[in-house]
Amino acid sequence: MHISVLGAAALLLCLFNIPVQAADTAPPQWAEAASVLPDLTAGQPASAPRLGEALAGQWRGTLTYRDYRSDARVVLPTSAGITGPSAALVIDFVYDDGPGKIVRSSDRWALAGDTLQMEQAGAPLSVSAYRSGDGDDLTLVALGTGRDNGAEVAVRAVVLRRGDTLTISRATRLPGQPWLLRHVYHLTRTK
Repeated sequence: MHISVLGAAALLLCLFNIPVQAADTAPPQWAEAASVLPDLTAGQPASAPRLGEALAGQWRGTLTYRDYRSDARVVLPTSAGITGPSAALVIDFVYDDGPGKIVRSSDRWALAGDTLQMEQAGAPLSVSAYRSGDGDDLTLVALGTGRDNGAEVAVRAVVLRRGDTLTISRATRLPGQPWLLRHVYHLTRTK
């Protein structure tokens, strides 16, 4: 099933307002939302300068992730700085994980030829679809394999930039199982 790019963005944005709760009461869209992707049959091809221009800057918002032990949703205030030459972007995240507990991490995205390698949690992901729209708007879908909670999984990352809003999500899937949304960043540009 295909939906519009704005429909996919709206679906992902709805996830941010879901309160933290146990898995047995979790709405089904938490597991299923990642299986619905925008139709990317039109648009411009991927380019490093376009990607760098659209994502570079300072961002602030939240990270919503699925806790492995309780299967509950956890929401953390988060900021991100995206820098570097367009062909080798670095995304530095800072998470506020409670009083006095600040956590930092980095992702690296590199363009080699026409293939963008997104490294999240040590696993390179190759771009399967990319479309840029008006202004800085873009949609990027990357696929690969990796490890999630100790198991080998398929990985799918979706990046949506709409105006001053940036959404980065990661979903994983065990063989024969549905996609599970692992985490979603919902960020707003600050400068």
